[in-house]
Amino acid sequence: MIRKSHRVLLIDDGRDIHLLIAQLLSTLDIELLSAYGGEEGLRMAADRAPSLILLDYMMPAYDGLKVLDALKQSTDLNDIPVIMITADNDYDLISKAFEKGVCDYVNKPLHPEEFRARVNAVLKNRALLADLTQKSQFDALTGLPNKAILLDRLQLAMTRAQHSNSTFAVMFIDLDRFKLINDSLGHTFGDLMLQQTSKRLRNNLRRTDTVARCDSHSLVARLGGDEFVILLDTIAAPRDAEIVAQRMLSHLLNPYQVNGRTLYLGASVGIVTATQQYETPGDVLRDADIAMYEAKGNGRGCYKVFNLEMRDRAQRRWKLDLDLRRAVELNQFSLVYQPIIDLNTGDVEGVEALIRWNHPERGLIPPIDFIPMAEETGMIVEIGDWVTRTACQQFAEWSRIDRMAVPRSISINVSRQQLIHRNFVESFQSILRETGVEPSSVHLEVTESEMMKHLDSTIHVMQVLQNLGVKFDLDDFGTGYSSLACLHQIPIDVIKLDRSLISTIDKDDYFMKLTSLVLKLMSETKIKVIAEGIETLSQLKILQDLECTLGQGYYFAKPMPASKIQEFIRKQRDSSQKPVNGGSPVAIPIVQFKQAPPMISNNATG
Repeated sequence: MIRKSHRVLLIDDGRDIHLLIAQLLSTLDIELLSAYGGEEGLRMAADRAPSLILLDYMMPAYDGLKVLDALKQSTDLNDIPVIMITADNDYDLISKAFEKGVCDYVNKPLHPEEFRARVNAVLKNRALLADLTQKSQFDALTGLPNKAILLDRLQLAMTRAQHSNSTFAVMFIDLDRFKLINDSLGHTFGDLMLQQTSKRLRNNLRRTDTVARCDSHSLVARLGGDEFVILLDTIAAPRDAEIVAQRMLSHLLNPYQVNGRTLYLGASVGIVTATQQYETPGDVLRDADIAMYEAKGNGRGCYKVFNLEMRDRAQRRWKLDLDLRRAVELNQFSLVYQPIIDLNTGDVEGVEALIRWNHPERGLIPPIDFIPMAEETGMIVEIGDWVTRTACQQFAEWSRIDRMAVPRSISINVSRQQLIHRNFVESFQSILRETGVEPSSVHLEVTESEMMKHLDSTIHVMQVLQNLGVKFDLDDFGTGYSSLACLHQIPIDVIKLDRSLISTIDKDDYFMKLTSLVLKLMSETKIKVIAEGIETLSQLKILQDLECTLGQGYYFAKPMPASKIQEFIRKQRDSSQKPVNGGSPVAIPIVQFKQAPPMISNNATG
């Protein structure tokens, strides 16, 4: 049987009129239902949900106006359009009918063309309204309810929870690795995966073979992008939401088959239950979102149940975000510089520029406390540009003040986001031209773990800049996931052994041997090695014995203001050059002339 597009209910006590209207409407794509009295018509309307009601006025016992009153009072039936059919041209009657909600009326005897046109017009308007309603309430890609429906249903769940002992739960779901697939394979693949994900969530929510049983009021909604929300309404206990979350995470880990490819996703889930007191549905979603980000930060592929400490952390991050944006606008940043020392002569080989944030309330903030936020928000590009320009300007200023007390190079930390930014090379070249700094005097430092992300595009930019003479340092070597074997494909001039290796070099034989191995391997290449975090004389002696030529750390100096650098360079130069038997000055190994580190205090940390 072919399903008709519309269902029309005729309520009229005259049997002949049913035959006539069936004939008149036979050319339209409708299913005609027949009721021969007002009460029967109301029952049929409730059972069959017609698209349109054709209603006779003159009926015994239960006339058309009474039917209209009943329809208007019903929340399920009051939006069904009604066309009144009457043989009475009483304008008072017609006015009352319109007051009670009819959308049109026709007179008996019926004129075939006019009658069909009026019915067809109402059905088209009904279909258009239904389409608009569908689009306003449901997601076009997945067919899931959207945020508007979710908020409405969540409000009902909250109201029930306040007036009864019922418990609801909300799960905020964000897909892991979706952006990688969407960016690398294209939006077509991404859309297909979102559609498959929505089916998995919807189908598994309907299952009732687990401890956590979800009633018919529960739903899956899509907020947008790769974010979904599940409303569990109602559940027996908060623990049931965790059972459902575990089930959903398990099903989302199963492989996806998309256009002949096998792909994998996961998800991070934040859970909120009715055990918390909320005033609005938006507050519930906010806290579920916060819990989801906690799950992301916990390694992804897991769920977290919201607690108030999470909200406190989120609010601190929000405050930090606002303050950081204001710091960019008000130029609250400054640079300090930590010397890089030649371990054979004691001379200053270079300096590393380190950013500090002079917060008006919290004082000096080290980069570890705000750089991750800058990277997350994209502000790192603007901040990094300021660091590069300021450091190069300072390097040029040292040359102007005293060319005999200038470090041979300046090292500037750059993030992967900066390197792959479309304007980075042009901006960097512009800064060099403005300041007059030679490219060969600049070392750009990139962390090991950051460099391995988007490796190809990062290497391309590095090669372009190396052709200009710029040097690249691989920072924090030994803490990331690259290996010595992959260094041949990365255009690196210097590797910096991380302080975590150097801090244990005089305590743990394994780390001493590991450092020795790296130094021996690098000695066979053109790559130089800088040991970071040297703090003790014993660490320095070991590194000298291992023939490490460069180092930095508190043993030599803390990071210091630009105004102190040239004074430090002069002292190092003077202390490392001593005449022997009246002859010319010669270099003396550091351990012979430096028994204690010069402590230059500037309330900064390296």
